[in-house]
Amino acid sequence: MSELKTVSLDELELVEMTQETTEMEVGVNFPFSPEFPATTGKELEGGHNVVYFEIEPDKRLGTHTDSPEEVIVCLQGEDVEAWVGDADGHIGAGDIAVVPPMAPHGFHNHGEETARFLGFFSDGTNVSEFEEELQPVGETVVKA
Repeated sequence: MSELKTVSLDELELVEMTQETTEMEVGVNFPFSPEFPATTGKELEGGHNVVYFEIEPDKRLGTHTDSPEEVIVCLQGEDVEAWVGDADGHIGAGDIAVVPPMAPHGFHNHGEETARFLGFFSDGTNVSEFEEELQPVGETVVKA
């Protein structure tokens, strides 16, 4: 018999990721699933990865690429600048964005509240590559 598994986004343990030479500062839990809510390095059942991240006002998630397609849902926030490849615009609470595989993308929170996002990857394996080294991991590539 199947069991309903849930996780509260407010209870996820977030890792603070920064870059030394940019305004990047993001709290992230990647990847997670209801089965493993407070850890990283686990795949979501069914072969999909899910990322949760928060961006404080005047901070950004730096430009990066992801190997699979990503569907991003903005849960909270207004006036968040978003870019995908050569296109740019704004995203806010209730908006959904689709990022093609390997398209450079990122976000800058120009609003006055913390922006909160869920990202759903189309593949259970994801390689994210950032333009600049991430702290505290000391790498530009994150694999999940």
